[in-house]
Amino acid sequence: MAPNPSQLNKKALAGLEALTGLLINEGAADHAPPPQDRRPFMIGWGLMAALHRQACVVMLLHKSNLGHEAAPNRRLMIEYMGQLQWLARDGEAAADSMNKQFQNSHGKLRKAVDEGGVFTYDAEIAAIADTVTAASIPSSSTDTFNATAHLLGSLGNGLKEIWISETQFSHSGIMAARAFFDDSKSGVIHLFDAPRYSSVQDPDEASPFMAFMLLYFGMQAFNELMAGRPWVAELDRIGQDAGLT
Repeated sequence: MAPNPSQLNKKALAGLEALTGLLINEGAADHAPPPQDRRPFMIGWGLMAALHRQACVVMLLHKSNLGHEAAPNRRLMIEYMGQLQWLARDGEAAADSMNKQFQNSHGKLRKAVDEGGVFTYDAEIAAIADTVTAASIPSSSTDTFNATAHLLGSLGNGLKEIWISETQFSHSGIMAARAFFDDSKSGVIHLFDAPRYSSVQDPDEASPFMAFMLLYFGMQAFNELMAGRPWVAELDRIGQDAGLT
C-alpha cells in the first residue's frame, strides 16, 4: 500500500522541526575544522543555512495551498543539497570549482553592467569586481560539476530527473501554463485560476516531505564537513522517526 500523503506530511513537519532544532541549537561553529581545512565548512554552512530557509518557505507555501508555486524553491533546494554533497565528497577541489564559477558569473555581471549603460559600479565595488575577475584560480576536473545537471547526474538517486521535473514548473513555458487550462474535450474550454493536474499528482501533496528529505540529506552532507561529525546519532534518530532510514 502506498504511503498516505497526509501521514508522510505529518512526519515531515515533525522532522523539519527536529532538524531546525539541531541546526540552530547544536553549535555548528563549535565543530569547525582547523583553519587550514575550513573553507569547505564555511561554504557548506552558507549553503546549509540557505537550504533550511528554502525548506521553511516550501512549508509556508504548502500551508497556504501554494504547492504549485513552490516548484522554484524545491528546485533550489535540490541544487543546495547537491552542492553540499559535492563539498562533502570533494572538499577543497569542490571549493576551488565553486570559486571559479563565482568568478565567471561575477565577470558576466560586470560585463553586462558595463555594456548595458543603465547601471554603474561605484569605485569601491568596481575595484572588488576587478579583483575577483583578475584572481588566478586553476582549472580542475571537478569544474564540470558547476553545471547542475552534471553534478546531480553524478550523485544519482534520481536527483537529476526530479530537478528537471521541477524546472518544468519553475520556468515560464507550456508546462507551467498547462496546469491552468483544459481543452481536451472537443468544443469545450476550461480555464482555471488555480492549477489542476488531472491524473498527475498534485505537487502540493509531496511538498512537505520533499522539503524535509532534501534538508535531511543536506544536513547529513554538512555533518561530514564538521570536525567529529557530531550530528550522526541525532540525524539517524530523526531519519528513523520520519521513515527515511
